[in-house]
Amino acid sequence: MKSLVLCASAKVNLCLRVLGRRSDGYHEVQTVLHTVGIWDRLHLSPLPGERRIALTVNAPEVPADESNLCWRAAHLLAERAKTPHGVKIDLEKSIPTGAGLGGGSSDAAATLAGLSRMWELDLDPEELERIGAELGADVPFFLRGGCCLAQSKGEKLKDLPAVDAWLVVVVPERRVPTAQAYAALARGATRGRRRALTRAIQRVVNASGEGDLHALAAALHNDFETLEMAGIAEAREAKSALLQAGCLGALLSGSGSGVFGIAPDRDAAETIAAQLRGRWSWVAAARTLPAGRSLLIRDAAER
Repeated sequence: MKSLVLCASAKVNLCLRVLGRRSDGYHEVQTVLHTVGIWDRLHLSPLPGERRIALTVNAPEVPADESNLCWRAAHLLAERAKTPHGVKIDLEKSIPTGAGLGGGSSDAAATLAGLSRMWELDLDPEELERIGAELGADVPFFLRGGCCLAQSKGEKLKDLPAVDAWLVVVVPERRVPTAQAYAALARGATRGRRRALTRAIQRVVNASGEGDLHALAAALHNDFETLEMAGIAEAREAKSALLQAGCLGALLSGSGSGVFGIAPDRDAAETIAAQLRGRWSWVAAARTLPAGRSLLIRDAAER
């Protein structure tokens, strides 16, 4: 078995509708997700003959124990595959945590994909996505990448045409706790799964199919932007700053607090990012990524 190096990308929500609370505690959602070139890095090293999981993380705010999604992903896959082997996972975080950019889910997806290769498991993509869904609603999406319509609790995916765009991503200091944000939406219980797409989602689906950045910018929508929470208020300030700096459109990602703006092109994205770095704690210009380029795996010995 060879050691592997993986790069796991972030995501943004081009549209997010929260339809109601399910009986299993999750919420029924409709959302359009897109991977974007902001990366975490994982190094997987085999522990032959030891069914043990060792995890290190470079970020002190991220747990390095059984509660970490990478650890849980490795444990779940080892149980399903009945492998006698273990793994050492070194996780280098660059995707901001608690910002609605999906870093934890992306890391879990990378762990599943990497260990499936390292342990030479004969798992088809659908089976790997089913395992990923047990870890979190966004994990199957990160195994697939690109642009997807996600429904149910987020694990039911439909591929959409990838959008080629440059984004400027801003993450304010104040984070928005996901559970508090969903509770603040005060959605009632669902009476059954909605099959028809909401008008807001359909507009984004149409715009992605056309590849029209102006139409996509005009269609951006996120239910969480209406909340009166301190973190959301800071995110709205970042959104205004992105629009004033020249972005075609801007939106909160997930439940926040990260916000992204669609720039006219790469030069504009880098110029806008440079303008905003003096005001916001974390700013990056990044390109959207198609499927096949959002989860990168190579042998550690390769250069």
